Amino acid sequence: FNRSMKKLLMSFLLIFCIGCAFTFPNETNINISAKSTKETIMIDAGHGGYDVGAESYYGDYEKDINLDIALLVGKQLKSYGYNVVYTRTSDSVSWPSNNKKDLQARCDLAKKKNADLFVSIHLNSSEYEANEYEIYCDFNNKNTVKLSNSILKQLDQLYYSTNRGLLDTNETPLYVVKNNKVDAILIEAGFISDDSDLYYLKNHTKNIAIAIAKGIKKSLN
Repeated sequence: FNRSMKKLLMSFLLIFCIGCAFTFPNETNINISAKSTKETIMIDAGHGGYDVGAESYYGDYEKDINLDIALLVGKQLKSYGYNVVYTRTSDSVSWPSNNKKDLQARCDLAKKKNADLFVSIHLNSSEYEANEYEIYCDFNNKNTVKLSNSILKQLDQLYYSTNRGLLDTNETPLYVVKNNKVDAILIEAGFISDDSDLYYLKNHTKNIAIAIAKGIKKSLN
């Protein structure tokens, strides 16, 4: 009886070892392959350093809110498994205090980091009453149109402002979109000059960031 049990046990161990030899390498290859196909996304926090961007009636700088949103978007995208790079991660900027050189440096970074996608975060401002979010993209680029609509769909679910839709950079040229070597969009997440938009942008920043990240993910998937 003991000898039979030993033979049976040895048979099970042999089958298990053979199964491991064939199963584990395949799973590893699948994981490596899946990871290598993830896109690299560059998140651009608009303005920064010498350039404060728009300013609220209460002294809030656009550059600071842009950065808060950008870092949270990047964090969420990383949790999805994407490769994330930034044009800036603080108020310290590496480019000269010159608007054109500033914008060109952001485009150059996208190419240098081999980004597949460039997403620029901004806020709008107006002396008139306005509370809206919108996205600028090249209407001739189907990828960025699809991406922009996907993000707007997610922002719509927050009900914090008005969807102004897509704006064509062929009609309203924006440097970081028109002069970029990679697919690029520019998001105006709300009006810093509007009390309602500003409150949501400052107090529910994470909601906006997650919505943008989800929109990116759904579009790329």
